[in-house]
Amino acid sequence: MKEEKKAMIAAGVGYSIFGLSYLFSKMALNITEPMILLCVRFTVTVVVLNILVLTKVLKLNLKGKNLTGPILLGILSPVLYFVFENYGLSYTTTSFTGIMSSSSPIFTALMGVIFLRERPNWKQWICIVLSVAGVLMVSLGSGGGENTVAGCLCLLIAFLVGAYSTTLIRRLSDKFTAVELTYVMFTVGFVFFAIWAFVQYRGETVSMIATALSHGKFIVSCLYLGGLASVGAYLLTNYSLARLPVTRATIFNCFSTIVSVSSGVILMRDPFTVTSAVAFVMILFGVFGVNRFASGKSEKSEEVTANHA
Repeated sequence: MKEEKKAMIAAGVGYSIFGLSYLFSKMALNITEPMILLCVRFTVTVVVLNILVLTKVLKLNLKGKNLTGPILLGILSPVLYFVFENYGLSYTTTSFTGIMSSSSPIFTALMGVIFLRERPNWKQWICIVLSVAGVLMVSLGSGGGENTVAGCLCLLIAFLVGAYSTTLIRRLSDKFTAVELTYVMFTVGFVFFAIWAFVQYRGETVSMIATALSHGKFIVSCLYLGGLASVGAYLLTNYSLARLPVTRATIFNCFSTIVSVSSGVILMRDPFTVTSAVAFVMILFGVFGVNRFASGKSEKSEEVTANHA
């Protein structure tokens, strides 16, 4: 029970950190191209991870382990996920992004049923829908702008890839620690995005990075995205996915909406409406319910874990 509570806290904190990611991503994308942002972001991530490993803050032991699974995970997320997400964010509105994000717990629950045989009970499904409805209430009242078909499609693919990646993390968690999975994931991301940026922009890559780094907002964004969001949040969520069924862990993703709205109210002086308050209550009750109404039947057995690893 103690480990379960730790995992729930880790999921809540991790997804709360993700709540500000869209804000910082949008801020950085107003300054530079998506691939330059990804290149710099994952450079920061790998530097931070290696510093933590070298100073023994994080323990890493990959010797003799088959890395095929973690490398595949890295290709899916962060590579494919962040490519589609960043281009999707560039060509869609904030409200549509929120709507797509709100659907991720449903995508993840369905992936868990298909690939992990983790079946939420009817009470958990009701609570999932309740949280998703709360996120939708907030999203439908946010920013204007125009959506493009390409942007919508990119976001759809991103969230589907993200949902499947969570099931893969769960399957690999009996052989790799959260630190090991996070390290391999972001090393793959760093190599891929660095190569892509230098191939796509050829001789202009260095100058484009230098130009972006001349903006204080871009530096702050990359430190948050590459350090706190990538390293901190992913370590926490990977830890929670190793100890909780994907439905129970990823329902905390709805917390990101609460953090996003709260930051707007506090930092940007956005209005806090009755609708927002009701939505917050729906989200919180839904997250509580998914974990409160968990039954043994929805938990994945060790035998199933082994069969899927």
